[in-house]
Amino acid sequence: MKGAFIVSHTGFRRILRRTILLMCALTIADASLAGGGNSTPYSGNYRLASSEAQSTSQSATTREISGQIFDAQGIPLIGATVMIKGTSKGIHTDTDGKFTLTIPNTGKVVILVVSYVGMKPREIGITTQETIKIKLEPDTEIDEVVVTGYGVVQRREDLVGSAYQVSSKKLELMPVSRVDNLLDGMVPGMQVSKGFNNSDESMRARLTVRIRGDASLSASNEPLWVVDGAPIYTGGITGLSIGTEYTISPLSFINPNDIESITVLKDASTTALYGADGANGVILITTKKGRMEKTNINVSFKYGVAFANESTRYKMLNASQYMEYAQEAWVNAGYPISAFPYQDSEYNSYSTTDTQWHKLYLDTGQTFQVDLSASGGTKRMKNYISAGYYSEDMILKGNKQQRISLRSNSTYTFFDGLEATLILSGTYNINDTFPSTRNYYETLPIFSPYENDGHTYRLYNYYSRDSFFEYKPTQVKFTSNDLPERDQNDNRQRALNASINASLKWEPIKGLSATTQFVSNYIGTYEALYYARTNLSGYYANEPSGISRRSGVFNLNWASVNRINFDREFGKHRIGALAGIEFKHEEGRNLYVSGYDFINDQIKEIAYVPSANISGSSNTTYSRSLSYLGQVSYAFDNRYYMTVNARRQGFSAFGEYSRWATFASVGIGWSIHNEKFFRSNIFDTLKLKASYGTSGNSRVDTSSAYGTYSLSSSYSYQGNIGAKQSAVSNPGLTWETTYMTNVGLSVGLCKRVMVDFEFYNNVTTDMLTESRVSSIISEDAVMRNVGKMRNRGYEITITSANIVHKDFSWQTELNIAHNQNKILSLYEGITKSFGERVWEVGRAKNEWSLIRWAGIDPADGRPMWYDKRGNITKVYNYDNRVSDGRTPNPDVFGSMTNILRWKEFSLRFMLNYTIGGWQYTALDRYTLNSGYDIIESNAPLEALNHWTAPGELATSPRIAYKNDMKATSYTDRFLHRMTNIRLQNIALTYSFPKRLCKKLRMEAMSISLVGDNVYLWTPDQKRGKNSYKTIMNSGYPMTTTYSANLSITF
Repeated sequence: MKGAFIVSHTGFRRILRRTILLMCALTIADASLAGGGNSTPYSGNYRLASSEAQSTSQSATTREISGQIFDAQGIPLIGATVMIKGTSKGIHTDTDGKFTLTIPNTGKVVILVVSYVGMKPREIGITTQETIKIKLEPDTEIDEVVVTGYGVVQRREDLVGSAYQVSSKKLELMPVSRVDNLLDGMVPGMQVSKGFNNSDESMRARLTVRIRGDASLSASNEPLWVVDGAPIYTGGITGLSIGTEYTISPLSFINPNDIESITVLKDASTTALYGADGANGVILITTKKGRMEKTNINVSFKYGVAFANESTRYKMLNASQYMEYAQEAWVNAGYPISAFPYQDSEYNSYSTTDTQWHKLYLDTGQTFQVDLSASGGTKRMKNYISAGYYSEDMILKGNKQQRISLRSNSTYTFFDGLEATLILSGTYNINDTFPSTRNYYETLPIFSPYENDGHTYRLYNYYSRDSFFEYKPTQVKFTSNDLPERDQNDNRQRALNASINASLKWEPIKGLSATTQFVSNYIGTYEALYYARTNLSGYYANEPSGISRRSGVFNLNWASVNRINFDREFGKHRIGALAGIEFKHEEGRNLYVSGYDFINDQIKEIAYVPSANISGSSNTTYSRSLSYLGQVSYAFDNRYYMTVNARRQGFSAFGEYSRWATFASVGIGWSIHNEKFFRSNIFDTLKLKASYGTSGNSRVDTSSAYGTYSLSSSYSYQGNIGAKQSAVSNPGLTWETTYMTNVGLSVGLCKRVMVDFEFYNNVTTDMLTESRVSSIISEDAVMRNVGKMRNRGYEITITSANIVHKDFSWQTELNIAHNQNKILSLYEGITKSFGERVWEVGRAKNEWSLIRWAGIDPADGRPMWYDKRGNITKVYNYDNRVSDGRTPNPDVFGSMTNILRWKEFSLRFMLNYTIGGWQYTALDRYTLNSGYDIIESNAPLEALNHWTAPGELATSPRIAYKNDMKATSYTDRFLHRMTNIRLQNIALTYSFPKRLCKKLRMEAMSISLVGDNVYLWTPDQKRGKNSYKTIMNSGYPMTTTYSANLSITF
């Protein structure tokens, strides 16, 4: 199907315009069919009263009833719906919450059904009344409850901790390839990026998720993911699945359309129950389930077209620019132009070749998704069943993902008080991978990918190499041409994810329940790689050989949870309690085998090569954990709240001296707005909350405490296989502990604006990292507990209903986050350097430590730096590196989402922003090297602005091949301000009129046009030039996707 659906910008705008006009016509036509009059506004959810039903001329069989609708605080509700039960006649309240409705005058009771979004509907019986006043209560089953785990569901008003919940409504029409990318920008204080500092040089880069910053030096900083109460395997300490050549995130197994809500837990009051896994935050995913209602069937289709956003592509020299630049660098190095390596021959025509390599690697991509689900139930049985298929051809050719998913969620009630739930899910992922990195933009434009016949892939080029003063051409391997590897090699990965979640719940009395739960998750990944004899990757000892590699990775996790929950109201008192025991088992097995010297490229199985050419390895890891957990919560009169949590946990991966630890927290809250003394026409909500406690981090290499031995024939002794100690044991290794403080304030204004402010201070002690010990013990570093680190910051969420009208509404949500990281202590205060970044007491983790760039000397074009004292020097010295407070942590980051609704139309757009922070780009360092390796690699456009003559002002030094100027080594010349704003998602949706849906025998139908990653802005951007905009993703362009979505419910 590739290439079958390519839409130009002009064509897309034309289709969009015609679609909107058609939708407008349908809306106007339906409104006219619904009848006129001022008292008959139309809602897409109801067929309202006709003009005859609302006629001002009253007959003897009808009369009018007037009323006003309020919320629990007595605020009039605008746009509430009042319907006559059993009919399609109804009306909306006006701006004062008032309505007048014509009802039958038959002497019988007329039932009015009153409803409002977020409120519990009410039925009111009308006999002889002429005016009524109705108060609606909040619907705690819609958006006023927060799932915090282990069967605990709290009202939002009772919450004393930090938890942010994302509903399925917010997740609609967002990218669906993987769930972590889905949350990008949605959650205050949560960052999703490509590797460290967006530095992962791959189109299929792993994503890192950080909640309130890095809490550890070397242990995992990834949050714990929990699906329906079951922790899921998301990879090793770096979030990668260990054991395969190319890793695919386990989070890509989850179908976002099965998600009911996602709750992100961020403070001790909410994470302490998760003990040693909660220090980095906890992300709870609750999947959809059946309800006691008639069966609803939903089917949705989505098709999208993706392309490389040209404005974000890294710009390189074309062929003529390159030749001029390279020849200048060659001559400046003192070599004669007659010996220049690239001269035309019968094999290569360098002067006439201009290959745009990015066009050969990148192409139009496409996505396709279809989902089918059915939900419903009776008093006895409730079911939710879904099936989904997702396919994505990425813009980097050779990369494709397919996901087939099945899920069922069934609850059976044996009798009142006893129910069983069984959740089954299975996902099969098919991935074709092509791991291209910098070659796509560094390969010289004067090289052709093909031989002179125009279609055979070129494996060699003919030019002079390693001869500087005389032209001596020879055949040189074309290793930077990845195209034959993409088209001729096998890079296949298949993964099966299967899980079972079974629970039995008994509620002998109201509010008291006992639950036993067993969950198991299995992930099996098989990777088949074959490097063909027809390209250089399949060569062995410089001969065509064919190389095959097979990997198998198998992870099995299971857990058993037994708990007792209590939640009951006694007058003004509400008491909750939890007591439980949890046992977890995790194990992983890796198998690897490789072989070479195949007779052809059709036989690829390793069994068909000589046994001497076969090698392999295997590995097994496992860990177990036992925990006792408890919680007590208390609320009085909807004013005062307190929650206490504790967890005692033992973990097998730690040594005998420190296998057990206790984590606990306490949180309090005060709803000031519910006090009798509180009277305000402006503030409708005013609440304070605070929490303090501990959480831990146990996600380290399970062998760190015990040490490891490697067995290999390389260590043979008297003809027998031998062993060598590869890691020294540390039986005193213990948990990292994070002490968390959180203070929050919630303010509601005029029932239109809600402001949530939170301040946090998290201090991690006994941080796990490798450090040197006495050489008597080991020559290698040993994992040990050293140091202390702090993360301190604030988060602000502002939600506002800007305009609320029966036909038009506008809502905005803005979240703002700031985090400041600081290392408080290290082992003996020793600074640890990692080239361009350091760990140093008093500074942020990974603060940049670089030599300050002083520019170019106009006299001779050589680079200049500042030494540590601030004096300009032309002598490069690594010891002149300084840390001046510039870090990869932004000053402020977050997002803003706007939702506009007009009748049946809705428009949502989301802006993701980062302000401040600094990114050090290895991309610049590799390419802006003043011609050092210009014979081997291309240069970016800004390389043209280099010094050429005395007195000239330039941004880049004098160029020379293999120069000794060290202009690219660890200098802040390549630090870029990270400020940017991205139009992350925009979606226009039209919901078809209810009347039309009924005629088509459907419950509902909608169509949406969606754009993802539509635009990116940076302050330094310039058309046709490189800037932070083109380098922030390590040279790969941003993928922009436009898609159409159709959803139908029967």
